[in-house]
This record gives sequence, structure tokens and C-alpha cells, in this order.
Amino acid sequence: MTRALVVIVLLLAAACSSGGEDTTAPTTTTTTTEAVDDAVLTPEDIDAMSDDELATEAYVAGYPMVVSIRTMQRLGGLLGTNTLFWQPALSGPESRVIVAPNRDTLYSISVLDLRGGPLVLTLPEVTDRYYTYQLLSPWTDSFAYIGTRATGGRAGSWVIAPPGWEGEAPDGAEVIASPTNQVFLLGRFLVDDDADVANVAAIRDRSSLEPLGAAGELPPLGEPAGTAQDIPIDASFFAELAPSLAANPPPTEGQAALWAAVEERLGVGPDGVAATADTALLDAAAAAGSDRITAEVAERTTLVDGWSVNRDIGVYEDDLALRAFVARVGWGANVPEEAVYPVARVDVDGEALDGSRDYTITFAADQLPPLEELGFWSLSAYGGDMFFAPHPSGRYTIGDRTPGLAFGDDGSLTITVAHDEPTAEQGGTASWLPVPEGPFVLMLRLYLPAAAILDGTWTPPPVVPLT
Repeated sequence: MTRALVVIVLLLAAACSSGGEDTTAPTTTTTTTEAVDDAVLTPEDIDAMSDDELATEAYVAGYPMVVSIRTMQRLGGLLGTNTLFWQPALSGPESRVIVAPNRDTLYSISVLDLRGGPLVLTLPEVTDRYYTYQLLSPWTDSFAYIGTRATGGRAGSWVIAPPGWEGEAPDGAEVIASPTNQVFLLGRFLVDDDADVANVAAIRDRSSLEPLGAAGELPPLGEPAGTAQDIPIDASFFAELAPSLAANPPPTEGQAALWAAVEERLGVGPDGVAATADTALLDAAAAAGSDRITAEVAERTTLVDGWSVNRDIGVYEDDLALRAFVARVGWGANVPEEAVYPVARVDVDGEALDGSRDYTITFAADQLPPLEELGFWSLSAYGGDMFFAPHPSGRYTIGDRTPGLAFGDDGSLTITVAHDEPTAEQGGTASWLPVPEGPFVLMLRLYLPAAAILDGTWTPPPVVPLT
């Protein structure tokens, strides 16, 4: 594989998003904002924990960090740090590195290490298409955004500064104070089709990521101990986690108190695992913590007309279980104001979706997805493995930018979801989403969702079987 192809693979592998956005995270419904706001870790909570409970809590709390650092080490080892790379082509059936590849956007991504000093991201004005840069801490909080929603697409320079930085920014530049020394910069640029890729390349050519002043020497990121999908469930987890605690302070006062107690009582801290630490206790805690994260899947999943929807993620405060759960199934999730991703695996009757049957999805005239300006929606079909399955039509996504969508006389839109090309009597191919022959999954991407999506007033219409 050439270096260029390896770069593409890793760009796609790291851009889970999003979003969250672009992996299996959207298969679940998460807690409400109120539930996250109520999750506060107090000193009394920590003092009341036994050593077993404290170690289990530490595994859950540290899990997102280990996932992030392994991802950072994998990317940084090939691409280096503090360098901006761009995805050069749309995703398709050949994109089989991460699940649910996104065919709507091209990624721009960098692993930032601010221990060498602040970095300056400079971007041109982009007001003719949706784009966003998400700044993600290794704890998986989306702590800042630049782009259509956050900054109006205006041109500018942004100084991304390490914790405690008190320097002077260049004239006209805005400062983004990072809560951690290590950061993921995840950019997404809307692309209409293959011909539109060149227009994003023009944006690339007018963008830059440079150090502010002389860059200091960076400590090595190290080699990943394994993949981000295979996190250890024994005491080795804590040894792997420990060095990252120094570079990346805990995200809340409650979690800072938690890690102080873990160091004092269990011997696990920024300097590593003490020789006197109880390895058997840490082994058991890792297994219990992993089981707790797994249990979140069942506890946080509901369906509405066969669709599951993720809301109120991207910033987690002290909801440690939610933070860890999203890190496991959808690392890099966006905040819902940026995008929401309903997923359907069953039809309106609760039967698994399968290409041996034909289906329709009908949006009433007043029930098309409500979006903010420059927002967009699309519907994608994936095989049961959550990858695009090759189809003779070459179409894998349909949405508001699809040429020739056929609306009814009443303004409604009916999408035919079928493996075989619909006949003219069935509405033809204008509003057809091809699907694999066997089991498949539908993902509805809603970028810049309006309030009705965010508060659950609007939900996707059901998938109705025809045969």
C-alpha cells in the first residue's frame, strides 16, 4: 500500500464520528441533557466507595482516554503531529476501515500535541457549504467548534492553546483554550459529488496549521499497545492509562478528586502503577468496569417507529458511564447541535430490514427534516456489517442534494428502499435508495438540526414494508 493510500485509510479510521457521528454510536439513544447535568461526582461519593468500587469507577472513567491515546498513537505514528491532512476522495464500498463510512463529507484531520506550544489554524471564508472543525479532548469532550454553526464560516485564525497558556495571540486571531495538552482536530466538509471534491481541495490550499512562534520539542507519542477496539480488561489497562493523566488533566473537579483518590488509595497515578498496587484487585475492577460499559447499551436504548436516535452527547461532565459507552461504540461523537444520526435496523412492525423485501419511507410535506441554514440531510444504506455493499446502481445515499427527487403533488417525498430498481409504476429511480440483497441498516444523517429534532418533537417516519 502506498503512503497516500495509508494516509487515506487512517484519515477515515480516525474520523469516527462522528460522529461520533460516523460509527455505531448512532444505534442508541443516550441520556437527556438534564440527566448529564445531574451527574456530579462529589467528594462524599468518592469517600463512600470501597477500593473495589473505586478501581471499577477508575476503569470506566479512564476508558475513553485509553481509546483516544491508542487512536492518537496510531495516527501520529504515521502522519506525525500538528500537521493537517485531508481526505482526497468520497467514501464507497471500498471504504472498509471503519463502520458506517460517510459519503456526504470529506475529512480534514490532525493530531495536536500542544506541549510544544500553541498552534494556529487559519481558514478562508467558507459560506457556500457546510463545514465544521471539532476540537476533541482525549477524554472525548467536544470542547470547541469552528465552522458553519460555530463561527458563521468566516475567514480567520484561531490559536489553539495548551492549558494555562498566557501568551499573546496575533492581531485578529481568536484563542481557543484547550483543557488538555493533546487534542484531536476533526474537520468535515460537505461534498455534493465527485466533481465537487476539487472545490474542497481549493479550500485546503488556502488553509494552514502552523506553530505560534518556535515550536518546542515534543515527547514521543509511543507505540499503541493494541487497537482502539480491543482495550484490555485486566490490570495492564491502568499501566497503559497512567502516563496520559499527566498530559491531560481530568475534565471536571469531581474527576480530578477521583483520580487523586485512585493515586492515594490504589497506587495508580501519572507516574505509573506502584509496585505495592493490588494487581488482583485491578484485574477484577477492569473486568467489572468493562461489563458496566457493556450494560449501558441495553439501559440507554429506545426505539421510536423503529428508529434509535442519539442526543445530548459530545460533552459528558461526570456521567462517566455515558462517556465510556460512547467512547466504545462511537468515539469522536459530535454534540447534537452539529449533527444527529437516527438509525433503523427494523421496520415499523419490528421486523429486521432485509433486501428480500421492498420498503417505503414517506416524509409528509410539512415533515421533511427541519434544519438550520446550510444544514442538510441524507439517508444511507449499509450491509449488516455497517459497510456499503457494492450495488450496480453506484448509489449508496439519497438526500436533499440528490438531483431529481420526485415529490408528490401534495409536497410529500416517498423514498423507495429496495434492492432491485423500481418500475415506473413504483415511482422509478429518482427517489430510490438501493440496498443490499440481505440484511441492511439505514442511517439518517441530520446536519445542523433544528430545535424540533433536538427536543424530539420531530422524529423520522417509519420504514414501511411493501411485501
